[in-house]
Order: sequence, then structure tokens, then C-alpha cells
Amino acid sequence: MAPVVDPTSPAVSETSTEYYQAELKNARDRLYKLNQAIKSLTDGNHQSYQLDTGQSSQRVTRLDLPELYKQINPLMEQIRRLEIYLGEGKPTSKQVRPAW
Repeated sequence: MAPVVDPTSPAVSETSTEYYQAELKNARDRLYKLNQAIKSLTDGNHQSYQLDTGQSSQRVTRLDLPELYKQINPLMEQIRRLEIYLGEGKPTSKQVRPAW
């Protein structure tokens, strides 16, 4: 797991913060489009769906659903890491030191 960096630190330049904000937006867009594809294939009568993530375009079918589901968790983990890096979220664990 990547270390958590304070985005307000002087070591982090404005350019790198902008980069991570753009990455977060792209990851959220990919997750939204992935969820649209899954919803379209599971609801209704669609047998295939044109999935355009902005990086690639592919036609997916109901047979591709297991692979689409596998892509969700890594994408959500990436979004979570970026949110924590940018200060929009908090880590799910805390480091506790004994007082002795």
C-alpha cells in the first residue's frame, strides 16, 4: 500500500496535486461507466454494451460480466487511495502506540 502523503506539505507541488485530482476524476468516471455497463447488461434486454472508458472502447456482453465485476474493487481501491492522498477521505486504520 502506498504511503499517505499530506497534500498540504511543502514537498507536494501544486502540479502534483492537480495531477492526482485529474487521476481521481478519471477513476471516478471509469467506475461510473463500468457500473453503467453492468447495469445495462443485468437490467433489461441488452445482450451487449459499448463500454467507452475514455482510454479504450470495447463491446462487452453478458458473458463478460464476471470480468467487469472483477474490475470494480481495484478501481474503488484506487479511488480511495487518491481521496486519502488529496485529504478528501480518512484512512480506514489508525496506528496506535502503547503509552508505556
